[in-house]
Amino acid sequence: MVQKALGLILLVMLLAAGLGISGASAQDDYHARTIYMLNMRSGPGETYDVVAVIDSNTYLYLEARSEDNVWVLGRTVDGAARGWMASLYMAYTPGFNAFNLQVSNEVVSGAVPPLAAENAAPAEQAPAAENAPSVDAGPGVVRARTNYQMNVRSGPGTDYAPVGLVDGNVNFVLEAHNGDGSWVLGHTEDGQLRGWVAGEYLAYLSGSVTSLPASNEVTTGAAAASGGDGGGEGTVNPDEPPNPVYDGVNMGPMDPALIADIDLTAYPEVGRSTGRAYQIFLNGREMGNNPNVIAKVGDCSTEHWQFLSVFAWGQYNLGAYQDLQGVINHFGESLGYGSEAAHNGFNINVVGGPEWGNPAVCEPGESPLVCEYRIHKPSVAIIMFGTSDLLVMTPYEFDFYLRSIVQQTIDRGIIPVLSTFPGNLEFWNRTLIYNQIVVRVATDNDLPLINLWLALESLPNHGLEPDGFHLGNPSTIAGDLTEPNLQTGYAMRNLITLQTLDNIWRDAMQ
Repeated sequence: MVQKALGLILLVMLLAAGLGISGASAQDDYHARTIYMLNMRSGPGETYDVVAVIDSNTYLYLEARSEDNVWVLGRTVDGAARGWMASLYMAYTPGFNAFNLQVSNEVVSGAVPPLAAENAAPAEQAPAAENAPSVDAGPGVVRARTNYQMNVRSGPGTDYAPVGLVDGNVNFVLEAHNGDGSWVLGHTEDGQLRGWVAGEYLAYLSGSVTSLPASNEVTTGAAAASGGDGGGEGTVNPDEPPNPVYDGVNMGPMDPALIADIDLTAYPEVGRSTGRAYQIFLNGREMGNNPNVIAKVGDCSTEHWQFLSVFAWGQYNLGAYQDLQGVINHFGESLGYGSEAAHNGFNINVVGGPEWGNPAVCEPGESPLVCEYRIHKPSVAIIMFGTSDLLVMTPYEFDFYLRSIVQQTIDRGIIPVLSTFPGNLEFWNRTLIYNQIVVRVATDNDLPLINLWLALESLPNHGLEPDGFHLGNPSTIAGDLTEPNLQTGYAMRNLITLQTLDNIWRDAMQ
């Protein structure tokens, strides 16, 4: 899941246990390294002053954590800087568990003046990278930078035709928003391209989106910027002609009849093993896959430390579900592996893009998906996308990329376990349509399917946070599978995922 245009940010913890790190031999004793350029603050929160800006791949000793584990206190191994950092942007050494750190609210000394809120980097990354284009932030001017390669469209939505394609790190001067801030109208600083871009893929450099007027202007088009298919709001084929609309959603070249008869309530919450799953497992065993390892593929709801990792760390209470202890023992520490194929901000097209592979651990030309499969050699992959994808791509594109991920997974002898996704309460008809696609892809390939959407339907606010799209956190740990925790999104997802893994383990892997 991604940073929203109006500043909704989910900070989660990344556990990268078991990954080899290039150059780590020079660091004999460290707890974590940064995976992005990062702000170091005087206290555990964005309201505290910035005391240093540290580069990616900086090695750290960690001393304490905030109570919610969102922030960690540490110092660089050379002793040059000490402060609080967002735990999302850490890769931890194998065997290190941030939960074991003491809880602290210490405010460190030596703070420098804080960044202005409108100039602070998104998601607690540092300000602009050194090679980013310069920005002259004049009074009242709202400017932003693209985080990814993305489409520029003639109107505020994926139903409108692309008028150009821009690379990441391109500066825009913004003129208006579409009312809820999910799309913004602007032009590149060189004036060569003007149109609408998805606000969630922008880093705001000056001013505030809320200061812009609302608009529904449809632009007349502009010269297209250079660039190929890529991440962000990129498309499979931006030149596709107008296509059928199903329940108010532009379907792209997809035939709406393919999913129209799918009733999401007819599919069980807990996935079952299939004959295809058994055959895939046998193929993977011949390829040398590890029967005790699973992989996680998805966005922040999958990367979040509350999803499965707590069972690897021994922080759980099975309550009435003691029969799940066997499957927890079987998959063991892999339940807590950090995954190259799961990250905050990943869309379904990004995970298969070689340009998004982590250069610290991935080989040249290797996508995050292929990189993860090579490193851990899993036998099962839990795959869930959709919450962010429904905002930025057509159903046709979502179907295309999901089928690509599934095929790559099967080709490597790994059982793909697809999951419907919680959805977005503001875009409920899209939630249903894109979940119908997930079901269709699973049934077309005879694959196990977790119906998380259905499991959350009876929970308060559909198992979501008040923002209406992030999975809900329990008051304690999501490994506590007792009431009232099971009335929250992450605890329920953990339960039905473990139950599905248990079915696959017993029926297809023994």
